[in-house]
Amino acid sequence: MSVVWRRVLVVLFAVAVLAGVGLALRDQDWSVLAQLLHPGSVPALLGAVVVTSAGLLCGTRSWLLTLSAIAGPVPARAGVRMFFVGFLGKFVPGRVWGLIAQLRMGEQAGASKAQMAGTYVVNLVVVLLTGGAVGMLVAPALFDEGVWWMLVPLVPLAALLVRPDLVHRSAVLAARVARRNPPPSPGRPRDLRRSLAYQTGSWVLSGLHVWVTALLLGADPLPALPAAVGGFALAAVGGTLAVFAPDGAGVRELILVPALATVLPLSAAVATALVSRVLTLVAELATAGAALGVTGLGGHRSPAPSPSPSPSLRKETTA
Repeated sequence: MSVVWRRVLVVLFAVAVLAGVGLALRDQDWSVLAQLLHPGSVPALLGAVVVTSAGLLCGTRSWLLTLSAIAGPVPARAGVRMFFVGFLGKFVPGRVWGLIAQLRMGEQAGASKAQMAGTYVVNLVVVLLTGGAVGMLVAPALFDEGVWWMLVPLVPLAALLVRPDLVHRSAVLAARVARRNPPPSPGRPRDLRRSLAYQTGSWVLSGLHVWVTALLLGADPLPALPAAVGGFALAAVGGTLAVFAPDGAGVRELILVPALATVLPLSAAVATALVSRVLTLVAELATAGAALGVTGLGGHRSPAPSPSPSPSLRKETTA
C-alpha cells in the first residue's frame, strides 16, 4: 500500500472515530458535568481520569499477552499500535473496522490473519468473562444479601487462572455459534493467565472513576465501592455486546444506573452515569492519542537493507 493511500485511510479512520465519539455524546447532559465542576472537585476528577487511563493500560497489556499466547511475541510498538487502532474502532458503528485494520497491521508485524482474528475472539472472551466476574461485586447491593457475595467473583476467576484452556474453549464455542472458524489454540498458557489477571485489574481500576464521582455526589464510600466497580464492569460488558451503538452509548447507562441507585438517589445515579461517560471518553482518547503518537499511527516496518555485494563481485567490478 502506498504512503498516500495509507495516510488517506488514517484520516478517514480518524474522522469515523470522531463521528462515533460525537454520536456517543449526542444526548449528553452537559449541565450535570458543569454543576460537578468546581475548584474542590477538580483534583478528584483528574484522579478519576488517571485511574481510568491506568485501567486502559492494563487492558492493553492483557491484549498484548493474549496476542503473545496465540501468535508468539510481537514487537512492542507494533503491538501497542494494533491494540489502540482496534480499540478506537469501538466508536465506529459495527466495530469491524478496527479489526480489519488489526488484520492488516498484524501481517506487517509477522502475525497471520488467523492469529489476529483468534486474538480478537479470545481477548473478547477474556474481557467478557472477567467483566462478568467483577460485575458480581454489585450483587450484595442489588440483592440485599451478606458481604459473602463479594467473594463470589473469586470463584470463576480462580477457575480461569487454574484452567486457562477454559477461555479457549469458550472462544471456540462462540466461534461455532457465530459460524466462524475456531481461533488457534494458545501455545503459551502462562501468557493467557497473565492476560486474565491484567484484565481483571483493568476492570477494577476503570471502575474507580465511577466510585469517585459517586462520592462527589454524596454516596457512602464503603457500600458505593463494590456498586460502582461491579456496576461499571457489567455496564461495559453490556456496551461491548451492543455492537450497534458506538461505545455502547445508552446501553451502558441503562445498566449502570440501577447499580448506582442502590447507593445514590436516582437523580444522582443518572448524573454519575452521565459523568462517567465523559470521564471515560477523556481518558480513552487521551491515552490512545498519546500511545499512537509515541508509536506512530502510520508506522510500518522498514524495508530490510539490501545486501552488500560479495567480495568476488566487487573484485570483478573493479577489474
